[in-house]
Amino acid sequence: MSLGSIGLNRRDFLKITGATALLASINWREVVKLAAAQAKSGAINIVWFEAQDCAGNTTALIQATQPDLVDVLGGSFYAVGPGNVKLVFHETVMPEWGEGALDIARAAAEGKLDPFVLVLEGSFPQDEKAGGSPGSDYYCFIGEEGGKPISCVEWMRRLLPRAVAVVTMGNCASYGGLVANKVLDRVQGLPSSAWSDSPTGAVGFFDDPIRGIKGLVSLLPEAEPFRRFVTGQCTLKPGEIRADCRPAVAVPGCPANGDGQLRVLANLVLWAKGLLPLPELDRYWRPKFIYGHTVHEQCPRAGSYAAGDFRAYPGENSYRCLYAVGCKGPISNCPWNKLGWVNGVGGPTRTGGVCIGCTMPGFTDSYEPFYKPLQAPRVPSGLEGVAAVAALLAGVGLAYGVSKSIEKKKEETIKEVKG
Repeated sequence: MSLGSIGLNRRDFLKITGATALLASINWREVVKLAAAQAKSGAINIVWFEAQDCAGNTTALIQATQPDLVDVLGGSFYAVGPGNVKLVFHETVMPEWGEGALDIARAAAEGKLDPFVLVLEGSFPQDEKAGGSPGSDYYCFIGEEGGKPISCVEWMRRLLPRAVAVVTMGNCASYGGLVANKVLDRVQGLPSSAWSDSPTGAVGFFDDPIRGIKGLVSLLPEAEPFRRFVTGQCTLKPGEIRADCRPAVAVPGCPANGDGQLRVLANLVLWAKGLLPLPELDRYWRPKFIYGHTVHEQCPRAGSYAAGDFRAYPGENSYRCLYAVGCKGPISNCPWNKLGWVNGVGGPTRTGGVCIGCTMPGFTDSYEPFYKPLQAPRVPSGLEGVAAVAALLAGVGLAYGVSKSIEKKKEETIKEVKG
């Protein structure tokens, strides 16, 4: 792979010292083509496992444009070619079904498809082997053996020891997401879980420090190599595949943006082949080149915030800032409101919807009601400190403490609208 093939000349490359700057500067269309070429050659496989999910991230991936997933899977993308795609397991799009599909998953668990990157979509409920209530294997299972269900967590026990890397697509797979929300009114007599205070004890792969629940990376002994990586006990160079240290990267969202999914997946595939460094990760194990800035910092309505010009009610048809009607942009990290969801079009704040914090741990418990403003100076436990938030928003001309005057401004705006 040459520098030119990813859109960099030698001088620019020498100026770049960090992985975040490098990954933010390259031509991602070419990078994804290179990753597809690796799949074509059979050099790397992809096992995409769906647990408790709605397939929303797969749907978003199909909307991706670098390249279109349908083109890749259908063989019309020239870098791959018919019959050469090595997305060997994906419950939603694979042509195999029933025992034929299970045979592929078993082959991966037995090491017959090495090396492979394990992609996770959806949350994982506590099963019986992990101490769950009788029958909890049925909360999420793929196939049967000996008349008993193979729980989704059991598949992780089998697949994690073989995976060279893990990528979690969406908030559910990353931190538990909506499925891990706590029970508000528990029914007496129903079983509870030790993993999370949700109906099924659902968790993500990573820990959720906002809700205080552990993910599979901390709960399963088979995840030890990944746990060492995410806790900073080891680092890896391009192509350095080790048994005791393996990378895991979160791509949260509800759903995660399709281009973001492809970029991170391509990054991990090319890392495994020694062609790219691993992305630098933030405190929630997200790549900084995607999640390095808050929604607020990149919002096209930031000027209205600085001017103190806020919407009076959620559906108001105006350019005004959405902070007063519940936008969680100041404490959430996501670039898609700036870049657009598909081909520069879409994104919640661009189209008039509030940011609901879907790329953050704690979602949705810690961000509801969605249309209620943040209450300064209190922010959800584990997020940026008050001083940090104040410093951030002061940089765009208004300190975070201005939220105390939001309601007054909102009342004035309502009068203006009605007048």
